[in-house]
Amino acid sequence: MKKQIIFILILSLITFNVILLCNNTQNSIGSHDQGGHAIAITNGILIDGTGDESIPDATVIIQDKYIHAVGTATSLTVPNGIDTININGSYILPGFMNTHVHGGYLESNLKEWMKSGITSVRDLGNFENPPEQAFSIRDKLLNNYKNARLIAAGPIVTTIGGYGNYSVNSPVDAEKKINGLIDAGADLIKIAIEDNLQGRTWPMLSEDEIKTIVETAHNRNKRVSAHITRAKHLDMAIKAGVDDVNHMIVNDLPDSLITQMIEKDIYWVPTLELWNGVSEYHSLNWNIIARNNLRLFVQTGGKVALGTDYDGYITHFELGIPLVEMHLMQEAGMTPMQIIIAGTKHAAHVCDLENELGTIEPNKIADLIIVNGNPLEDLNVLSNIKMVIHNGEIIINNIKAS
Repeated sequence: MKKQIIFILILSLITFNVILLCNNTQNSIGSHDQGGHAIAITNGILIDGTGDESIPDATVIIQDKYIHAVGTATSLTVPNGIDTININGSYILPGFMNTHVHGGYLESNLKEWMKSGITSVRDLGNFENPPEQAFSIRDKLLNNYKNARLIAAGPIVTTIGGYGNYSVNSPVDAEKKINGLIDAGADLIKIAIEDNLQGRTWPMLSEDEIKTIVETAHNRNKRVSAHITRAKHLDMAIKAGVDDVNHMIVNDLPDSLITQMIEKDIYWVPTLELWNGVSEYHSLNWNIIARNNLRLFVQTGGKVALGTDYDGYITHFELGIPLVEMHLMQEAGMTPMQIIIAGTKHAAHVCDLENELGTIEPNKIADLIIVNGNPLEDLNVLSNIKMVIHNGEIIINNIKAS
């Protein structure tokens, strides 16, 4: 009798656990389930950021802050109980990134970027705050989900009296100070390789100092972004092994340097909007040279990330989705798909977030925008935002749930 009672108790316990497991399985739609809210975006046309062809009748399921599933109406069933938003043939894209800005520590700027569909920005030069304070500000700004994500380099590393605001005086000093910046919280390191702009001259980092900076950062798993404007500067950056270069050079671009950049997988952030403004302000033709050089780089197979240098000079810059930059890239021969990739997949790469952002794939963070119209036919539709989703949260919603 005793054995029968024990057997019945064990059987009851097993049955209870099986029922509980089945219920949990039915209630869960993904490995990231923490009891959070889930939504399904349906009846869209998906441009996923990978460069693949657009997918009609697409469905994207989001749970918590992650993309849970991506498919079509015929291949993907939306589980019961999920809020469903029918977007009626609008286009779904990854959130865009501007990978070269200044003024990223201003919350008003981050909110404007977010509302326009720029869900992340990379600030490549803070001149107002010491590093520890700057990174503390960044951390507070990141806590507000209505702000665009801020990736921060802190100051621009240079030599004493050089172009920038954080000086080193030797390779030994460079190693110490780069480690200090990383300890303080730098997401990446920005260096200046510059000695002359519009007749303004500066002393410049030595090749040994540049090499030490790059090696020190890489040893700490941090990337290095370099300011350059001439072929000789680009040559130094390539030899040192930087991860991306900013500003298309404004003199002749040798084929050999393009080949080396492609071989070393170094990305370029051309900032054509900057060169347009500088050329107009100073009556120069640098904008034309820059566009021609970008054309050569892309035709040869070089990889480009979207960035404008917002607020980095006294000329006007577009705050929000950078259509001026995109149209200049198009004038340089880039297709709309290449420009979209530059603002999503490639932008995520230079921000060291390619495993989390930049494409619409399962298990990536849900940063998405929905626009009314086909950006592959007209980039201007990117300004017609119907919805912005950031970290899985709907920030802008001009669509009613079905």
